Amino acid sequence: MIYQLKITSIENIDFVRIVEIDADNTFADLHWYIQRCCGYSSDQLASFFTAGSNYGTQKEITFLDFGRTSSQTEIMGKTTLQNILSEKGQRLLYVFDFFNDRSFYIELTEIYMEKHLQENKVAYKQGDAPAQVLEEELQGQGLEILNQENRYQDYGDLDDYTEIFGEMEDLIEGD
Repeated sequence: MIYQLKITSIENIDFVRIVEIDADNTFADLHWYIQRCCGYSSDQLASFFTAGSNYGTQKEITFLDFGRTSSQTEIMGKTTLQNILSEKGQRLLYVFDFFNDRSFYIELTEIYMEKHLQENKVAYKQGDAPAQVLEEELQGQGLEILNQENRYQDYGDLDDYTEIFGEMEDLIEGD
């Protein structure tokens, strides 16, 4: 069985990936594939979350095994896609930048029965993936943003606070 998954981002509305992956693959396989097709390095933590219709999270599928067993936590390497996903329209949240709470939205858009893939594939690609870590994206914009911010921070010479606001007693009496 083959799953077709649509991956989108709220940060970059032009970003869309439609990937096809065998349902027997684990969430770890999907994780590595998303990392590769987005050009991300594999040194960052990530987790999947099952999601409702409004992407409210229900169950975490984590990369790291902390040795805790819970009905709300699964391990990526031990959980196949078909263990969690079974019908069109199911949704996942893939958090790829924990420190800045950044994620992809994933939706199961198609199930092809009685077929298997030799290799996962990107069926459709549009736009560039957002930077994996927010700091990288900010460095790319770097000096331009800094110059814009500094333009508004020039308050001129303020030798005396009272020149602008008056005496403190005047402000208090005005209430």
